[in-house]
Amino acid sequence: MAGALRPVVLLMMFASVLFLLAGILDGVYPGGPTPVSDLAAISYVFAIVNTFVAVLVARGSERSLALRMGLSLFFVVERPASAFLAGAKTIPSVSVHLLTAIVELIILISAIRVWRLGHSLATDNMEQLFALQGTSPIPSAPLDHEEAARPATRSLPASASWLIGITTLLLAAVLVADGLVSGFLPGGREWGVSGESSGWLVYLFAVVLLTVATRAVKGGRLALRLLAVTALIFFMERAFSPFALSIVDPVVLGLHGLAAFVALAVALSAASAIRGNRPHPEGEMASLEAA
Repeated sequence: MAGALRPVVLLMMFASVLFLLAGILDGVYPGGPTPVSDLAAISYVFAIVNTFVAVLVARGSERSLALRMGLSLFFVVERPASAFLAGAKTIPSVSVHLLTAIVELIILISAIRVWRLGHSLATDNMEQLFALQGTSPIPSAPLDHEEAARPATRSLPASASWLIGITTLLLAAVLVADGLVSGFLPGGREWGVSGESSGWLVYLFAVVLLTVATRAVKGGRLALRLLAVTALIFFMERAFSPFALSIVDPVVLGLHGLAAFVALAVALSAASAIRGNRPHPEGEMASLEAA
């Protein structure tokens, strides 16, 4: 298991180097042409966050691995977008941004494979199994009667599924309404990849959200965590994008605020479903009863 996880951690560290390199190539450094307050400086924040998560993953945190999947999904979209939307960039800078997106896609695929491999093994100590320095041997495959006794997935209660489905559909509808009100429709304003002309990306956000939610309502733990992370990303994007794009239209501002509020509701409903869908080992229940 450690052999499968080690390349993922190494790729995460390589991605941190690429984030730092992107910030340098964008001119964000002491005495550089780009001020620290510029949006390009966020590459350094990404490098710090990515390194911190990589350390947690290397220590065997299953939740951090799931969080890193969500971050990879975000970076796969954000790096190419920032290469063309966040001001004029040099060819080396654009190349590093696109290379980072490719590396993040590899991290996402590899992390999903490791996560599925870990959950295909019969063990209750997932944190130790995912740890790079774990000394316990990989457990053997369960017997036929053990596999039959242990359910493959835990379905969500109907109320939780409906809550996730309704809030997700509402968020997607608000995103689409934002695109329509902003004029991104056939015969409307010009669609582009920079500045205010990039507002059509809300349609892409809605597609990604609905795709993840389609799996999450079935009770998959990975899909629920991806939905929670994706919703939090959309919450931050909707909350702060009006300042970055200097939006003054009150209707558009209202839709951004509503989308941020609903995105937070989606994240909370997904987190609640994860907690309610978590299996409780017999040892943990015994200790609770003893207490």
